[in-house]
Formats: sequence, structure tokens, C-alpha cells
Amino acid sequence: MQQYLLFAIVGLGFGSIYAALSMGVVITYRGTGIINFATGAMAMWGAYVFDELSDTGDLVLPVVIVRHRVSLGGGSGTVPFATAIVLAVLSCSLVGLMVHFLVFRPLRRAPILARVVASVGVLLVIQALIVMHFTSSARVVSPILPSEPVSFAGISFSRDRLWLTAVVLVTAVAVWAWFRFTRLGLATRASAENERAISLARYSPQVLAGSTWVLSGTVIGFLIILTSPIVTLNPLTYVLAIVPALAAAVIGRLSSIGVTVTAALGLGVFQSIIVYQTTNPWWPDWAITGLSHALPFGVIVIALFGLGESLPTRGAVEPDALPEVIRPKMRPAVIAAVVLATGVLTVVTQGSYRLGVITSMIMTIVMLSLVVLTGLVGQISLAQAAIAGAAGFALSKLGDSMGIPFPISPLLAALLATVFGVLVGIPALRIRGAQLAVVTLSGAVALEEFVFRNPSITGMFGNPISDPTLFGMNLGVREGRNLARVEFGILVLIVVTVCAIAVGNLARSATGRRFLAVRSNERAGASVGISVAKTKLLAFGIASFLAGVGGSFIGYSRGQLSAESFAVLIGLSFLALAYLCGITSVAGAIIAGAFAPLGIGYVVADRAASLGRWYQFLAGTGLVLTAIFFPEGVAGAYRANLAKLRAMRAARRAVAAAREGSRSTAELPDAGTGSGESPVPAGLAIEERPVRRPSFDTAPAVLNVESLSVRFGGLRAVDAVSLRLREGEIVGLIGPNGAGKTTIIDALTGFVPSRGRITFVDRELASEAPHHRAQLGLTRTWQSVELFGDLSVRENVQVADERASIRSVLADMVVPSRPSDLSRVDAALALVGLTDDAEVRPHNLSLGRQKLVGVARALACSPRVVLADEPAAGLTNAESRALGRRLTDVASGGVSILLIDHDMGLVLEVCDYIYVLDFGQIIAQGTPAEIRVNEAVVDAYLGSGSPA
Repeated sequence: MQQYLLFAIVGLGFGSIYAALSMGVVITYRGTGIINFATGAMAMWGAYVFDELSDTGDLVLPVVIVRHRVSLGGGSGTVPFATAIVLAVLSCSLVGLMVHFLVFRPLRRAPILARVVASVGVLLVIQALIVMHFTSSARVVSPILPSEPVSFAGISFSRDRLWLTAVVLVTAVAVWAWFRFTRLGLATRASAENERAISLARYSPQVLAGSTWVLSGTVIGFLIILTSPIVTLNPLTYVLAIVPALAAAVIGRLSSIGVTVTAALGLGVFQSIIVYQTTNPWWPDWAITGLSHALPFGVIVIALFGLGESLPTRGAVEPDALPEVIRPKMRPAVIAAVVLATGVLTVVTQGSYRLGVITSMIMTIVMLSLVVLTGLVGQISLAQAAIAGAAGFALSKLGDSMGIPFPISPLLAALLATVFGVLVGIPALRIRGAQLAVVTLSGAVALEEFVFRNPSITGMFGNPISDPTLFGMNLGVREGRNLARVEFGILVLIVVTVCAIAVGNLARSATGRRFLAVRSNERAGASVGISVAKTKLLAFGIASFLAGVGGSFIGYSRGQLSAESFAVLIGLSFLALAYLCGITSVAGAIIAGAFAPLGIGYVVADRAASLGRWYQFLAGTGLVLTAIFFPEGVAGAYRANLAKLRAMRAARRAVAAAREGSRSTAELPDAGTGSGESPVPAGLAIEERPVRRPSFDTAPAVLNVESLSVRFGGLRAVDAVSLRLREGEIVGLIGPNGAGKTTIIDALTGFVPSRGRITFVDRELASEAPHHRAQLGLTRTWQSVELFGDLSVRENVQVADERASIRSVLADMVVPSRPSDLSRVDAALALVGLTDDAEVRPHNLSLGRQKLVGVARALACSPRVVLADEPAAGLTNAESRALGRRLTDVASGGVSILLIDHDMGLVLEVCDYIYVLDFGQIIAQGTPAEIRVNEAVVDAYLGSGSPA
């Protein structure tokens, strides 16, 4: 028991480090909504500045080119302790302020991916500055807090752990009090909830954000300086400590300082006890190394999977977006030209230049994995290097230890990487964005520390990889003094060509449309029958397989692997470089591969300019500048500017055509209706005929709802609602705003938890997921439109008519444009009058026509019941009447419709039966004629002046 207590007290030291960094993460997030992956690097800067002041008396500034050292030591060569710690803490505060004003303030409306990349860029820049100004040699910082030994319960330990814990707890209380009791702290909390509201209160959200960065820099700088004597100071010390800090912050839901600090201290203690357990003889050899580092990954996964849905989000002024996806067309001549040019370059170069070309091709394969995962599906991953490493190390075991030949061994290694990737991607079923980046980063650390650096798994004497051979032909990379053989280069060229074509085919296939639908809007994707979970895991699987193929060829190109080849920082640079060059296109992956570390771009630049130690600094700076000025990446900016130029030219042509047309039609008579109403658009024009009113007393019920209730905390939004839809019947659901109409549709389609009985075609739906309900034939439209912005109008409808299978996914990689039956898609578009708009993006349409896209998409699902939520919003009176007649035609075909709309003329004209909702309860029901004269309805909704 004494040893457990001793290791627990020792663990308080590392727990204090985690607590300091996690406090910085929470402070920054509460004020800005940014998960700052550079927190450890920023804190580390303060520790280095303090040590340099204490050792040489020089104040080192975070600048380059201009003088960065200021001597303050005078003749003694050192400065007093108080001066050193104050200047070092102020230096951290300055770094925080600079990061806000120079990086994240310009990115306040940028896509979340741009902010993640910028955070990675800041990390790389600060780490590069540390190496450039302080060298990469390890340092030992002299004790700061009292460190004399103290005895307690029969054990002796250094008292500085207790001092550190006490200082951390006092600081945590101070930070909590600042947020709770100061006006600035309260305003910061309010800003985190709603930036627009705090602006109306005459607070500047950006000033509040700046103060948050300063506070975060001050806290982490002060605490990390105090903890620096207990660890060896090197450029990686606190960078990797961000992972357990993030684990603690997630447990605290990125908001609670008390829970976060407690979790951080507890994590440090638990890790220390795990280290003690590994010294026992009964502990398995394979779990001795790296298990304590892998522990935060498990904590983060469990915490995020349990709290992912309830983690706080900010009330940002603008919603986040992702770079636009450009799906390539199949151009055999272009592909042949690129392949031929690369092949020629492989043949004519030699030595390090040819190796650079080969490395670029290999890295292109890894970058293609990010195109699939992040570009097409929007899942931010920082673990691709680790997943590639899993394949590389597996290849060493499969090929050399087990004797499995090429090409079976790299395929098996890639499949093993796929398993790792899918496991890392499981939390994506509940989380997304920067939170998913946290998981993948921690997963990368777990793989690196527990697998790659574990001698029981990867071996103590290196991980050699034999040259690939096929039909007796040596395809290895080296032979004698030849660093890069042409044969290996041609092999890599063939593989990267196949991978690039497969990803390009995938992007423009039915599978690609489902990927983009999930990326654009997960809820809408589920509402048309797409399994969001399976789609995400499929993307993780494909991306991980590609990364595994790349990792296998990295192994072949190196001949022997080490953990440094797939370190965490390498994974960060992969995502950043892919984003910089264009993460949503195959061309972007090729460019990223060209400029990857040790790629041909790097080799040429290094030979021409001797980049050396400047490479990481320039790379980080380039990432930050790209995120600021081109938040959708360089390729995205190019496409945006090209689109603007084309739009300007089209506008000029349209103006010229309009002028010509106005001259030719100036003398034509007025074609208006004469009644003052807007004419019906050509796409919706139909002949006048009386609305049907058949009897539905004998028709079978397809949807039966009994005692449906929905609660949000203490609010009962829907209270014991019962209703029924028969086959081919149009049922209206009306009521004032806030009555609970949309909530009923959300409950019926499975998007909010509910109580009661929902029977659809004699099948209970209580346990069915939203996409299962849509596949059964229960579809919906959305009050807030909820379209897929990355797809055209036709594709928005087409994706609802397609169903996925493993066979179809594999076929999509080979032949993405197989003949298919688009009759339902074309019929749905024609029905709502969108045939002429089929190839445009939804955001280019008016609100009314966007609503019609939602109707067409619901009809393309082959529904039995359509739940239409305000489909006529934004339509003119004539368009609304035409839509009503179209809905009548749909119902005549046997489809039942539950119609919610505020257009009483539409509802009373087309509905066969109407339910009236008020405060979550049904207050009236009956035929349109009965509803017209119902006094309760008139008082609650229609108004006393409505005609009887």
C-alpha cells in the first residue's frame, strides 16, 4: 500500500502538468470555441524563456530575422528569479495575444477545418522557434518550489509535488471565480453561448476572445514554468502532453474547470500507478511499454462517446463550412499524360531526386486517404500517419517473420490498418469536427507509444522489410549504391495511379454522393435512408486502407522502420499539407504529395535554398497564412476565383441577352392573368379541376400514433398526441408557432426521443433508427430546408433513390457511372417543376424552390407516408395552389401525406382531415369544413375574423 501511495504522489506532478494544459484548453474554448492543439507548445515556450533567463540572462523573443535575444543579465549573466518568472509568464501572455490577433481573429468565420489546421500550424511554428532559438538539446531546469524530502505514512518523497498540486488547485479556483464573478468573465461565458447577443450588450466578442487568449497564456505559462523542473525539457515534452490534457478537458465537457482539473490530477495519478504495476513480475511483457500513454485515448473515447451529444457548442454568428468538393471527370488523355510525365521523371532522375519523386508518389496515396475521409465525408483525422505506420510495422511481421510474399503481404497489412482506422473512427458515430480531431490525435499517440515503440510488439532490433519480388523480378528500392531503382518507382507509379483513379471514381459515384450528403447534412442524410454510421465507418475503412497501402510502400522505400517515421507530428503535418494543397480533390492530393517532407518539392527546395531547420517554421507559417487568406485551401481559393470570373462573364451575357430580348418583346401585349396574382411558373402549371374528396372510412391505416409525448428537460413539447393516416389520405396538422408540430415529425422519424406508440404499416417504430424508418417508407421534408449543399438539385433527389451495398461500393471505384433507372428522380423533379433547375446547386435557388427540392427528395424515396413540414413556405399564392394540386396527385397514387403549413388556403383546400395542435396537445380535429367553424380553432389559430 505504501508503494501505491508513493506512486500516486509522484503522479500528482504529471497530473499538475495535465491540469495546467487542460485549464488552458478549457479557458480558450470557453472564450473562443477553439480547441487549441498548440496549448502545450505555447506553454513550453514560457518554460524555455524562463530557463534561458535563469541560465544566461537573455530574454528570447518569439521572432525571426530581426534580433531575437535581449541581454538582461548584465555582468552576472543571470536575472533574479522574480524577474525571470514574470518576464517568462508575460512572454506566454504575449504569445497568446499574438496568436489571437494574427491567427484566430481573422479566422473567426472560417470553416472549422481551417481553425484546426491553423492550430496545428501554430504548434509547428512555436516548436520550430524553440529548436531555432534554444536548440533541440534536452534541458534540466533547476528546482523552483521547495523540494526537500518529507516523510508521511512510512514513505519519503519530494514535497514539490504537494506544492504543485496546491498551486494548481488555487489557480483553478481563481480561474473559476474569474468566470463566475467578474463582469468580463460572465461576458465571456455569455459570448460562448451567443456572440450576437453579447454584441447587443455592447461587448466586443473579439475583445473578449483576446482577453481569453491572454488569460490562457498567463495560466499555462505560470503553471508550466513551476512544473518544468520535474521533467526533462525538450521540444516534444509538452507537445504530446496535450493529449492527456485534452482527455481531462473532455471529461469536464470543455466547460467545468473543477471537473477538468480533478480529472487531470486523477489521470496523472492513475498513469503513475499503472507504471508501478508494470514492475510486478505477473505483469505481461507486451503491456509494459506505452500503456500509460495509451490510457488517455481510452478515456477520451469513453468520455466523448458518452458525452458527445451533450458537449457544448457555441452560438456562432456564422455556421461552419467545409471546402467545396470538385469531383473530377474521367479524362483518359489527361490521366495518361500525367502518368507518362511522372514515369519519364522517374526514369530520367537519379539518386535523391528519384527517391524524392518516389516518395511524392507514396505520400500521394496517404493524402488520397485524407481526400476520402476529410474531403468527401468531413471527418477530421490526425491519425493517418499512425494508421500508415500500423501497416508498415505489420508488413515487417508479415513479410519477414511469417514469409508471406508480395503482393499479399502489403494487402494484408493495409487490411490490418483498416481495422485500426475503423476502431479509431467509431467515436465519429457521435462526434465530429474538432472533437473528432481530439480522438484521432489521442489514437495516434496511443498507437505510437503502445505499438510502434513497444519492443515486445515491434522488436528490439529494428523492423527490417525485405524487397518486394514478383515472378522472380526484384522490385526493391535499392541495389548497391543505387538509392532508388526505376523498377520500384514504376511499381509505385502503377499503385498510385490505381488509387487515384479509384478515389476519383468514388467521388463522382453513388457512394460519393452518399459521402457528400453525410458531409453536408447528417440529419437530412438519415431522413432519406442513408445510414450515417455505416457511411462514416465505410469512409474510415477506405481511407485507412489507402493509408495502409501508403504505409506499406513507405516501409519498402525505407527498408527498415522506426517509430519516428510515423510520429504524431508527422500525422499533424499530413492533414495540414493536404488541406493546404486541396483536401477535396485528387489533384490536391497529388500536389500535397509533391511537397511532402522528403518529396520531390522538398528535395528541390532544400538543394536550392538549404532549408534545413527553416523547413518546419516555413511549413507552419505557410499553413497559418493559408488558413487565414484561403480558408478553403489554395485549391479552393483558385476554384472560387475561377467561379467568380465565370459568373461575371455569364452575368454580362445575361444582361446583353435581356437587353436584346426587351427590344424584341417591347410591343407584345400583356400576358398577365388580369387578377393581380402572380402567374403559375411553367414547371408547376396544371389544369384546373376540382379537388378530390373521397371517403377514407374503409381505407387501411398506414400510420397510427397513440399517446405520443416528447419532453425536453422539464418542458413537455408534445403531450399525449394521437393521430392516424390512411392510405392515400392527406391529413393536415396546424397550430400556432411553438405548438409542437415539427417536434411531432421529429419524433415520428426518430430524430428526438419520444414515448407512446408509433405503428407504421403494422410495424412498431419505437426502436427503429431514422434511416431505417426512411427505408421502410416514412419520409419527411424539413422546415429549415436541410438540403445537401455539395450536391446539385438532381443529385439531392438522386441520393434518396439509391441504396448502398458492399458490391455497389466496390463497383463504384471501378465504374462510377453505371446505367441506372432515374425514372423516379426525373418524375419527382417534374412533379414539382424543377426539371430546368436540376443541375444547379440548391443555394442558388429561392427559399420556395429549395422547399420544392425537399418535397422531390422525399418523393424519390418511394414513400408510403410523406411528412411535409411547411413545404409551401416561400412560395407565391399561385405556386402554393399548384403545389397543393401536385400533392393531391401524389395522394391519388396511394401515398399518405401529413401536411404542416401556415398557408390555411392550401391546408383547407387539399386536406381530407385536419388536426389542430396548441401547446403540444390536440385541441380539435375534423374535416376542413368542421375546422373552419370550430370556435377553439378560431380563437387559438385562425383568429376571430376568419370566415366561417
